[in-house]
Amino acid sequence: MKRLILIVLCVLCSWPVLAAEQTAVVTRNVNLRIDASTDQAPIRLLRPPTRVTVLDQTLDDGYLHVKTAEGQEGWVWAANVRIEDVGAPTAPAGTPADAFSTTWARPTPNRSEFTSASGTCGPTGDGGDTLTNARKNRTDLSSVAHDVTFHALASLPYPKAPKSRTSWTSEQLAEIEPYEGVAVRLVGYLVALKPQSGGSGESCNCHFTAAAEVDWHIAIVETPGRGEAEAVVVETTPRVRKNHPGWTVPIVKQWVDESIPVRITGWTMLDPEHRNHLDRYRSTLWEIHPITKIEVLLNEQWVDIDTFGK
Repeated sequence: MKRLILIVLCVLCSWPVLAAEQTAVVTRNVNLRIDASTDQAPIRLLRPPTRVTVLDQTLDDGYLHVKTAEGQEGWVWAANVRIEDVGAPTAPAGTPADAFSTTWARPTPNRSEFTSASGTCGPTGDGGDTLTNARKNRTDLSSVAHDVTFHALASLPYPKAPKSRTSWTSEQLAEIEPYEGVAVRLVGYLVALKPQSGGSGESCNCHFTAAAEVDWHIAIVETPGRGEAEAVVVETTPRVRKNHPGWTVPIVKQWVDESIPVRITGWTMLDPEHRNHLDRYRSTLWEIHPITKIEVLLNEQWVDIDTFGK
């Protein structure tokens, strides 16, 4: 009898334990699809506040595998639903550094040309602050990006100096040199998106003004509800953006003024031209410029927004 009880206990202990059912609520109209793509007609439209069962928490090109209350299985766009189960996986992230290290790599920016309908623009644009323009126009990527806190970037020092670093003293250049050109990753919340297509354009982009030829000025803050005066500016450039299908104004704009974390990867750069914007549209002259990757936190997972452009 004792042996039989032990056998039964062993079988019970080895039996797979079912996880608690996980549900998600539809927050925006979303199509239930046959697979994780838009290649085929949708099964049906789900409207808020419909609830579905999550069959797999792993995203597939931005889609979640779900089942409706009627038993229909399919895929929904993850940005339009919110997982309610607190047991959802935690997004992968390193421990952000609260201060920059002067030992972090600062590789020399590559030099690139950009060709568009308006012509070809060289590595330093068509004049102006050519030293700053060369940094804005880099297109190289880093295999390592340092996670930093908002405070770490916003509190970096810089001198009170002329608008163009071509007029800076060697001492002024030396003050920013230990921190510029570092590949970093920063988490925050978007509060503004401003493509620089107005006026006569910028020298870094040879004064081109078409939508595909200009930088985007994006303001990111540390916590939801903060204004631009407390923001750090991060910018996309046409040279980098041409290789990112998900980097469109409508896609990025949907995260502006939302309480959804966004993670920006790119190169640190100081832009001395915009001192008159301090305490109005930015809190520091330090930027992430250019951006090399944009992610949003959806269902506790970081999602590259390039998947939104597929």
